[in-house]
Amino acid sequence: MKTEDMTVEEMALEERKFLHDISNQLVVAQGMSSFLQKALEKNDSVGEKEKERMEKICKSVKKIVDIVKERRSTLHSLNGDPKAD
Repeated sequence: MKTEDMTVEEMALEERKFLHDISNQLVVAQGMSSFLQKALEKNDSVGEKEKERMEKICKSVKKIVDIVKERRSTLHSLNGDPKAD
């Protein structure tokens, strides 16, 4: 279906599906980066610069997760659905 033929509701549903797919991958990235960060913190042979970089990665992924959650919440509220996926 062409975008110009879609209703606003159909476009919102497509965006919700898209955000759901992104969320699934972000959960994996968040979990694995958290696991690696803990492992790096315990490893004395890893430099502080690398540990700082890993911390930045974890913070960035968390910010992206928060942005996606906020957008999903907005879409739910526009559709009259107060709950999140």
